[in-house]
Order: sequence, then C-alpha cells, then structure tokens
Amino acid sequence: MRALQYVPRSKAGRIVVLAIAAALVAGIVALHHYWPFTESAVRAELSSSASADVHFGKFRRHYFPPGCVAENVVFTRKQSNTPLLTIEKLEITSNLGGLIRHHVSTIRAEQALVNWREWRNPGNDPSSTRTVVDHLIATNTVVEVAQSQPKQPLRFIFHRLKIDNLRGPGNSNFEADVDNPLPHGNLHLSGHFGNSGRAPKQAPVGGTYKLEKADLSVFKSVGGLLSSTGKFQGTLNRLIVDGETTTPEFEVAKTHHAQPLTTRFSAIVDAIHGDVTLPHVTAQFGRDDLDVRGAIARGNDGKRAAVLEINCPRGRIEDTFYPFMHKPQSAILGDVTFTMDVRIPGGNEPFLKKLSLQSDFRIQNAHFVKPETQVQLSKVAEAPDQRQPNTAMPVQIQGAVKVQDGIAHFARLSLQDHHASASFRGNYELTDEHVDLHGRLKTEASLTKATKGIGSFFAKILEPFFKKKPHENVVPVKISGTYNNPKFGLDL
Repeated sequence: MRALQYVPRSKAGRIVVLAIAAALVAGIVALHHYWPFTESAVRAELSSSASADVHFGKFRRHYFPPGCVAENVVFTRKQSNTPLLTIEKLEITSNLGGLIRHHVSTIRAEQALVNWREWRNPGNDPSSTRTVVDHLIATNTVVEVAQSQPKQPLRFIFHRLKIDNLRGPGNSNFEADVDNPLPHGNLHLSGHFGNSGRAPKQAPVGGTYKLEKADLSVFKSVGGLLSSTGKFQGTLNRLIVDGETTTPEFEVAKTHHAQPLTTRFSAIVDAIHGDVTLPHVTAQFGRDDLDVRGAIARGNDGKRAAVLEINCPRGRIEDTFYPFMHKPQSAILGDVTFTMDVRIPGGNEPFLKKLSLQSDFRIQNAHFVKPETQVQLSKVAEAPDQRQPNTAMPVQIQGAVKVQDGIAHFARLSLQDHHASASFRGNYELTDEHVDLHGRLKTEASLTKATKGIGSFFAKILEPFFKKKPHENVVPVKISGTYNNPKFGLDL
C-alpha cells in the first residue's frame, strides 16, 4: 500500500508549508546556536554563579529532555590553588518552557566536596545570573571547615540536600539530613532563605532543626549523648536560635560520674566565624537550677573560649560536687546557692587544669555524711552522760573561691553552727582532692566541752593543748588530708 501523502494543491498552501518549514529550520539553527546546555554556556553560567573558574573532566549534552551531564567538575579561584568545590557528577535538566523562562527544572549533584573557607570569600557578585533552578538536589556532599593546625578540618556530610526555587522570586525552601561533626550526631534541617540578591551571609534565613544523640565525648573532658530541637531565624552572620537540649547522663570524663542535664536557651550565632553569644540559658543539672549567660568566641589571643556567668538560686551541694568527685558519694549534703564566673578555653588540656572560675557560695543545713569521720570526731569528745554522739548538727557554710590551674584558692571559707564558728583560708587541689586550709575556731564554751557540730571535729585532737589552757575558746586550726578523708588539727 502506498503511503498517504498530503500535497497542497494551491499555490497559497505550498507557500504556508514552505514558511512553516523555514521557521522550523530557523528555529533549529537558532536553538543550536543559542542552546543553553553547550559546554561553554554551562561553564559560563556556573562560573558566574560561583564567582570562580570552572573545569569539566567530561561533558555531554542531551536534547530530550533538554540538559547535560558533566563529570569531575572543579571550581577554583585565581587567588587560591585549593578548589572551592568539586563535583563527581553534575546533571542538569530542563524543558522547553523552562528554556524560554530561563528556568532549569533540576540540578543533581553527586559526591560534591565544598571547601568552606574558600567558598565564603566570593570574588564577584553572583546575583547577576538570571537562571532560576526549580530543584537542586545534592547527595553525599561534604562541606569541610578548616580548623587551626594541626587539627583536621571538620566534615559536615550532607546525605541529602534539597533546595527549591533557587534564585527565584520570593524565598527558597530547603531540607537537609546532615552528619554533624562536632559533636557527632544526626542533624535534620528544614527552612527557607531569601533570594534578595544580597551576599549569602546577609540573606535572611529561618527554619527548624533537630539534633539527635550527639556524642559529647569528642570534647574529651566531658561525655554524654545530647539531643536538641529548636528554631532559627536571621542571617548567617547573626542567627537567632531558640531551643532546648537534653543530656540524660552528662559526665565529667575524669570521674565518670553522670547526672541529667536539660537546658532551654536563646543564642545568637555567627555561622560564618563560629562565634556564639548566649543572652539567656536556664538549665537543670541534677537538682541544681541554673541561670546562665555568656559567649563562646575567640578572644584577643585568637583562641576560642567559653566565658559564662552562672547563677544558682537553688540547688544541692552533693549534685554540684558529684561530677567532679572520685568517690561514689559526696562527703557533704546541703542546700546551696552560688554565683560563678567561668572561663573554659579550647584545646586538649585536661578540663580541671584549663578551667578557671571565681565564685561566691553559701551552703545551708549542711551535714557531713561520712560515718567513720563524723561519728569518730563526735565520739572522742563524748560527755559522760551522752552515750550516743550528736552527728546531725546542721552547719552553715559560705565563702569565696578562685580556681586556676587545677587548684581552688579560698580567700575566705566560714563554717558556723549553734555552738561554734570557724573561718579558713587556703587551697584545695581538684585533681587529687588534697586539702590545705588554715584558720581560727571559736566556740561558745571551752573546746574541751564541745560535743556537737564543728567543735567536736577538733576536740580530741586538740585535747593536749586545752589541758594547759582549759578555758580557751578561740584557737588556730587547720584541715588537711583529702576531701573524703579530712584531718582536723591545731595550727601552731
């Protein structure tokens, strides 16, 4: 059977067909000439977007759908030999409508590596590019953030990053699943950023985050698994973050003593430089209620440090001390209040060595709970008609302390009960818990008659001295030994 063919019979019909054919040919020629997915056109577009030189290892274009595939893509800048971005495979697809509107339907990037230090220093203004990307999808992308030598760079691994309406009108929406390196944990981000044509660090951004089981042991001095949720808004160089954290077992690595820690916080984050300001944090550490403010930033010496002001209006001294003690139980119980100025510099030095702080504190209704210490010290001064020593006498303690290089320097430390008072000055070594305090003890009556509270601690030891001075009630005393095994004596 012969194929059916339509042949215009009139002269006008043939002219119309010829015109359509000519238009198609002209369109094909023009499309070939102005095809946006040639190697040179794609290179120029990417170069303008990133303010960088772009090189392809391999390149091929396809027409159905319109687009191209580039492999081993490298972005570099003239002022640096280090690539700011490499992409193993880059696939760009569009459609005919998108070609007319300067839209790209989808860009897929696989196995990309971003050098953040190079990327955050753009050369030219990338806002002049006109192409809108409907969907940008990146998988297995690594963002490397350089640290001071000899530390290896931090590696943020984006398992999946999706951005919609990139460089389009209004906001761009994003969603990402990330391996957070410091502390290591799973981080989910979702939100939006503005397409205002400003520099990236000034573009408005907002959204929510969820961090799961971040391992604090990377900081060496502490441990525990931290989870956090919250929201953020602002710009990359001033991001306001409101959130909460939960660490069921926050511990000091040296003692392996853990307590629950929860916080609610507001923070101002400079994501470009890594500085954090904490206008307000409320925390629950064991039974201690804490109000905290401060910053984590680089000082004048260029080194990063945490500088915090901590106020504890209510707490228990056994919970305050517990993470720092080697023994399984605190030697003292009581209600505590304190204010504290803390500085914790970065680095690998042991936590107790690099910690510095100043604090004023007060402990009410304190009890020394180690039986072999308290019973023995009361028993040696037991009156004839007192068969059971009184070890339950509450003590009020207050003082001022400065911690530097692992040593607590007490400018003043006072203890008082209903029958006696003592004031001390001296040191306490945090690493080995050695005590070296010197002061004066004052009792209402002669120390030889002391059977309760503070006075009873010194009675037996000072008995030879008071045989010579039986009516003395103010004497020089000292406390030595360790926190869990203190020794009380006369300081001559």
